[in-house]
Amino acid sequence: DADILLATQAADIRHDNGKIVGAFVCKGEPKAWGLSKKGYCAIFDDRITVGTADNSPYFEQATEEGGYFFRQYPLVDHGKAVNNNPENESQRRALCQWQGQIHVIVCKERITMNDFSKALEQLGIHNAIYLVGSTAYGYAINPDGVKYYFGTPNARKLSNANYILFRK
Repeated sequence: DADILLATQAADIRHDNGKIVGAFVCKGEPKAWGLSKKGYCAIFDDRITVGTADNSPYFEQATEEGGYFFRQYPLVDHGKAVNNNPENESQRRALCQWQGQIHVIVCKERITMNDFSKALEQLGIHNAIYLVGSTAYGYAINPDGVKYYFGTPNARKLSNANYILFRK
């Protein structure tokens, strides 16, 4: 699709059974349930909301209105870094609400998730959730039309792989 400017994996996939981790709604259809992570992304009419909550009405709203919803690790909640369990160093990606706009921030260096959260806080990010990083495959197109790939293409096809897309 020539209109896609950025495609990156959104929700995690379980290694043991290949299913989506946490609550997930695609085009109004619930695909997964659960509260393994408190961060969320809700998308309605091409508007993205990022936040942190144990319970969010956005799952039901996405189901009722044909929207999208997924859960991920929270990184920043109302301007404050959030600590998380993963202590490994990895390349990190975040979906952020910053200065009234939505941004994706990518850390090319390997870093712990907690250090990434602190760096986002220092940038003044208001809310942020994790996007699958490390080897998760995706691409971005710069203003000159040059496509940049990141991550590693999977040798096996993941039936539940899911992506957040940004279009022109």
